[in-house]
Amino acid sequence: MSATLATASASCRLSNESGRALLAIRGQHVVTDSPPTLGGPNEAPNPVEMLLGALAGCAIFVCECAAREMGIALTAVSVTAAGDFDPRGVCGEAVDPRFQAFRLRLTLDGADATQRELLLRAFKTRCPVYTTLSRAAPVEITLA
Repeated sequence: MSATLATASASCRLSNESGRALLAIRGQHVVTDSPPTLGGPNEAPNPVEMLLGALAGCAIFVCECAAREMGIALTAVSVTAAGDFDPRGVCGEAVDPRFQAFRLRLTLDGADATQRELLLRAFKTRCPVYTTLSRAAPVEITLA
């Protein structure tokens, strides 16, 4: 028996302000701006930052769920995600704009060293955002 795949979707449209768009996701709306180099107002997260936010958010929820399943009493979880790309490609230069590397810093308070490693393994195998991005560029992960 084959598993049924889940489908996530989002739609986006330009707003009435140059460099600003409205994302629609499950009936909710999020504003995204392009950076000033592309003529945007830079008042809301840009799509690059949203990608990194998706990685950080997915890490939080996978670690939270895995900790609950393993009986690990986390007191706090925080994640910082960063990525390196060449913005000249976005601006039209003949440069590959894709991410060249990602970095994550996970803080898993309440877990000992062994438990942090178990949670890291769960994250690396269960997070759809991480497993997708890690095939595109190296991901360095630091456990704090």
